Parts: sequence; C-alpha cells; structure tokens
Amino acid sequence: MKTRMLTLIRHAEAGSLHGSRIADHNRPLTERGRKDARQLATRLQAAGFLPDSMWTSDAERAETTARLIQAGIGLSDAAVAVRAGLYLAHTKTLVDLIGHAGDDISSLAVVGHNPGLSDLWDWLCDKPGLGLPTCGIVCLELGISRWSDLHQGCANLRDFGTPALTFAS
Repeated sequence: MKTRMLTLIRHAEAGSLHGSRIADHNRPLTERGRKDARQLATRLQAAGFLPDSMWTSDAERAETTARLIQAGIGLSDAAVAVRAGLYLAHTKTLVDLIGHAGDDISSLAVVGHNPGLSDLWDWLCDKPGLGLPTCGIVCLELGISRWSDLHQGCANLRDFGTPALTFAS
C-alpha cells in the first residue's frame, strides 16, 4: 500500500474584525502572522518538507500564509492551488475535497481554517486532538491507497508543530 501524507496548516494570525470594515474573507495577516509563517517555513525547509501539492483557501489570510510557506520551502507555483471550497470548510467538505485529490499526489498540504482543520484531524485520528493554533501544523500518515478511501480513523499523527516548536520530520 502506498503511504499518503496529509499536512494540515492553519493560517497565521490575522487582523481582528472588531470595529473593522474589512470582510472576514479579506482579513490580512498581522505582522506577527507574517513573521510566524516565515518562521514556520524556515523550520519546514530545514526538515526537508516538500509536499507534492499544497491547496489553500482563497481567504487572504490563508493564501498569504500558503504563499509565505511556499516561498520558504521552495515549492513551485504549479504545486499550489487556491480552492474557494476550503474557506471555512467543515469536516465533510474537507473530506470530499481531499477525496478528489489525484492519485499521483502522495503528500498533500492543506492551508485553511478552524474549526474545520482541527475537527478533521480529530476525525481522521478518531480521537480528540490538541486543537490547531494559528500557524499550527499537523502531519498525518494515512493508511489508505487512494485519497478517495479517506475514512474516520485512517490516520496516525506523525508530527505537530507551531512556529515556536521544532518540526521533527
């Protein structure tokens, strides 16, 4: 069986909506968010992280996070796809989207939002997780041959990190 790796990355810290006229979808990263995304990219690059494909929500905060990580790890533009369906997606939507990934993709990274990403992690591992903080990352090893075989409990936690925590693999 071919091993599939799924990496879930929550967008970095974004500006607050309080008193703002900026729509949620258009909220930009804060300076701290940009710094965290660059720091995470540096740690990922040092660990040799290079997924076959990276999908990102089309929300500004998620796409900016993905682009900063992309640049930091040297991922090609062709390997990054902006997917509107990832914006605030819940578990079922995420499972449906990921289930349609091409079988040529062994390692997929998804940049998106909570609570969807944390809930997906819980569902895939079939147990409560730690939650996913801003700019947090979780790497899951999936016991499936095809993305369309994604099911509850098919994953094992391989790694978890934040910009401040060393990424081990």
